[in-house]
Amino acid sequence: MTDANGQFSLANAFTCPSSATPVYLVVTGGNPGLASGTNNKSLAMMGLLGTCGSLNSSSYFIINEITTVAAVWSLAPFMVDYAHIGTSSSNVPGLLNAFATAENLVAIETGTTPGPAPSIATVPNAAIKSLGNILAGCINSNGSTSSTASCGKLFSAATPVGGTAPGDTIAAALDIARNPGHNAGALYNSVPSNGPFQPTLAIAPSDWTLAIQYVSPAFKTPSDLAIDSQGNAWVLSSTGSNSSSVSILNVGGISATFPQTGASLGRIALDPYDDPWLTNPLASNVVELNSSGSRATLNPFSGAGIQGPGPIAFDGSGNVWIANSGPSVSELSANGAALSVNGFKTNGIGSTALALDTSGNAWVADGANNDIAVLSPAGALIPGSPYTGAGINGPFAIAIDSVGGAWIANRTGSSLSRLTSFGDSVAGSPYYGAGLNAPIDLAIDGLGNVWLANSGSNSVSEFLSTGRPQSGASGYGSASLSNPFRVALDRSGNLWVANLGMPVAGSGLITQIVGVAAPVVTPLSVAIQSNALNQRP
Repeated sequence: MTDANGQFSLANAFTCPSSATPVYLVVTGGNPGLASGTNNKSLAMMGLLGTCGSLNSSSYFIINEITTVAAVWSLAPFMVDYAHIGTSSSNVPGLLNAFATAENLVAIETGTTPGPAPSIATVPNAAIKSLGNILAGCINSNGSTSSTASCGKLFSAATPVGGTAPGDTIAAALDIARNPGHNAGALYNSVPSNGPFQPTLAIAPSDWTLAIQYVSPAFKTPSDLAIDSQGNAWVLSSTGSNSSSVSILNVGGISATFPQTGASLGRIALDPYDDPWLTNPLASNVVELNSSGSRATLNPFSGAGIQGPGPIAFDGSGNVWIANSGPSVSELSANGAALSVNGFKTNGIGSTALALDTSGNAWVADGANNDIAVLSPAGALIPGSPYTGAGINGPFAIAIDSVGGAWIANRTGSSLSRLTSFGDSVAGSPYYGAGLNAPIDLAIDGLGNVWLANSGSNSVSEFLSTGRPQSGASGYGSASLSNPFRVALDRSGNLWVANLGMPVAGSGLITQIVGVAAPVVTPLSVAIQSNALNQRP
């Protein structure tokens, strides 16, 4: 119990299971400052204190509405409710990274936003404060859930379609975080003008996603990004005429940048050891770096029929597959040896996208032919392919789901197609809505939901694994994106977006949409190798 001023002490109240154990604190009930004897049973707030070993007798914390927002949005992929938060033993990095993200949003030591985010990061302070005020209207009340009371209005607006009403303010925050486009305007209209957190958003948002923007010259004209086993985002960018750079970005900022002079690199993929492999379309070769940014031995790799290479991916054996500018795909071994002589033919016109399934088959999208060719592990066309059904129209990106089927982003058709593992059209395909507007890239999360970057608007779209549109007519993230180009998911459920727009001259933009998706096994090569595509780590 706190004292009359809401202060508390946890001295000698707990022991650490280990120094690395993450700790969070929940505050429920009590009198929010009303008449004596008032108890608000709807009141619930929380804050993430950090790892247990970092806590000592001088540690000081403030738990309030915006620490609640930071905690819930960051931990939404790990929460059932405030009493049940956690992950598997194989995803400790994902959980700890989520704690670090929350601290960037709101400093638990002061209860203010932003937290100690890196200098290149812009935190959505006004959105966080607006959400804090939405919760404050209920918290600073007697907790009545009648239709005209503050808590009743909040709980009604936060209730997801087909779901049950939340019973406290943390549960309401979790419903909003998981359904950020639902009743966004109604929730905004409930913000009191004299709320405790100022300044707030000037107009209603199209959704309540929270996104951190990272702006740096290192990201100028980003061409691709990939996520490693620790949740770092590897960003490949063009820094000038015939020069590129590879940067490692995480919640602490840029940890390293590796200039690649004399090479105009196009796409990136990480092998099972987190080493980046990059395609060089002008020189028709592939470059491998180690985790320290140095060139691996005996590379760049050429041969194997590599010609104007574009998308690159790994199979379960660690072999590298490269889609060429023409109608062929090349294969290299894990040490760069050629495994295809002149490339494997797709019987098409070109290759716009490439994805590997867990059986070692290569799925290749042909944007000119509007079809999908599938090559066996030996490089032969699977009988019946190329596939042309499911409403495929200008395919520009492809991803494989956990049952071996393919999802295809149709840039020309502004739609999403789905094929079974046998190449048959799934009923209902193609799918529309969710703000789709010339989608150019896609990724699938740990629940099988599909996330797409829209090149025709500043947004991303979400579809459930059933094909049902989840995001609204405007998609998500319009306030934080600028010509989104590539998307990738991490072990914390964050969606990372590489943007072609330049908010600052000479600099590029990478956006981290916080906790909006389900965590996935990373890098993608490990997910394929361990038969864990689109599964939680």
